Amino acid sequence: VYIPGMAPFDMQEMQDARNIRLYVNKVFISDKFDESFMPRYLSFVKGVIDSKDLPLNVSREILQQSRVSRIMKKQLVKRTLDTLKEVKGREDKKEYNTFWEAFGKNIKLGVIEDQDNRENLSNLLLFMSSKSGDELTSLEDYVGRMKENQKAIYYIAAESKDIAESSPFVEDLLKRDMEILYLIEPIDEVCIANLAKYKDNDLIDVSKEDLVLDEESEEDKKSSEEV
Repeated sequence: VYIPGMAPFDMQEMQDARNIRLYVNKVFISDKFDESFMPRYLSFVKGVIDSKDLPLNVSREILQQSRVSRIMKKQLVKRTLDTLKEVKGREDKKEYNTFWEAFGKNIKLGVIEDQDNRENLSNLLLFMSSKSGDELTSLEDYVGRMKENQKAIYYIAAESKDIAESSPFVEDLLKRDMEILYLIEPIDEVCIANLAKYKDNDLIDVSKEDLVLDEESEEDKKSSEEV
């Protein structure tokens, strides 16, 4: 499989692209079966498949009913996500940031649509936050910065970072030096709603009326009082 670094001009072009070339016993069969081997959210991935277990007269109908094609699809998705995990884990973040800028929405779509791989996909997510400056932060890094008694990941959905930062809903948490994720793309809120938890930490919308904050540590209480 090959993961391109930049998205096509528009999403429709990407969906119509023929990115997976199928061979059977080294004989080219078709490049029209992308959806049989890759889920919609990974439609940007390019690859070549050569199978010895499919018939030469393979059709879309045969692939839909084939156990072999289902296994192949599962393996291709795993290989793709493993590759993205490896790229994201590199010390130099430039390559993954380039990928994220092009295909971040696809990963969020995957969290929504692919329940089996939701946990792995959640580790690839990036968002703006109250502590990330002009950069993006992962959920893993957010958890690593959580306050001593904090048990939830807080977020707010808004049209922009500036609007999120000036919302009255974030005022109390910012005074307590608690980090808040800023969901500024339309797909973000749906993505987070489907995720619901990350590593046993609930994802909490700070704009909800029934919001209950985690208990403050003595150090946090002192800091809040000083403010």
